[in-house]
Amino acid sequence: MVFQSLLVAVAVGTAGVLLACLRPTPSVRGRSVVIVGASSGIGRSLALEYAQRGADLVLCARREEQLEKVAEACRKLSVSVSTVVGDITQRETQLALRREAASRGVDYLVLNAGAISVRPIADLWPADATDEDELRKGADRASDLLQHILDINAVAPAVVAGLFIPLLAQSRGSVVVVSSVAGLVAAPTRSLYSASKHAVTGYFNAFRMEVAALGIAVTVAYPGTVNTELRHSAVDIHVGGHGPAGSDAGKLSPASCAKQIVRAAALRQNSLVTPWQYALGPVLYAVVPSVVDYLAKKKYGYI
Repeated sequence: MVFQSLLVAVAVGTAGVLLACLRPTPSVRGRSVVIVGASSGIGRSLALEYAQRGADLVLCARREEQLEKVAEACRKLSVSVSTVVGDITQRETQLALRREAASRGVDYLVLNAGAISVRPIADLWPADATDEDELRKGADRASDLLQHILDINAVAPAVVAGLFIPLLAQSRGSVVVVSSVAGLVAAPTRSLYSASKHAVTGYFNAFRMEVAALGIAVTVAYPGTVNTELRHSAVDIHVGGHGPAGSDAGKLSPASCAKQIVRAAALRQNSLVTPWQYALGPVLYAVVPSVVDYLAKKKYGYI
């Protein structure tokens, strides 16, 4: 029975990928695209990909100098680009972004800003701690880090998407959320990150059902490991004494990831998992969770 279920999952997943590849990608030329977290990595590649396809852009990020470099690169492709500099977890930035977007309309709201965690739980709660002050410090540290990563990865996207509902309803537009495979299957050393991304999955799956009546589509992208510098700015990078765990093998390029996300959003797909084989993860976890746990532990050096 388990083997049959796996065969069905593989067959359905493969057929879905093949059918999606056969569908032409709708044009985004002249569309208005808002991208949060556009200064580097996947966000930068998304901005350039949309610009190459002729979309007009509103770009948002914290780092002004880097954001302006991305904006200038996009302007050279003869599209309109405006920028909003600020921390997307802050209400002032959220409202400033909405004001800028409202002045031109919104077809795609791309929520890409994010943070990662890279430390094992033992670094947050030392196993040998017995003194109550040490325990308190560990608990406070873990609580602060969890709140911080939830604010960036889950709360801010939810709030911004809510603020943009009236604008997206006018255009029958799309919300595009860049999540992670960690939002589908957890892994060691990524506990805080996975918690935040699972929250994104739950929220936006519900959000999709509610806003469908307004003509708004919601695409959640779940990339695997992408070749960016995200791990080196992790929220817990200064906790403990070890480097980020995980393998660098088989990383996706940000440009390849961006192309797939733009296409999935244009097709108004509910979700995108890339590489596509990773879509088997949740199916396998439901059927043979120990196998998925083993593979995750092996990848992150726990075996």
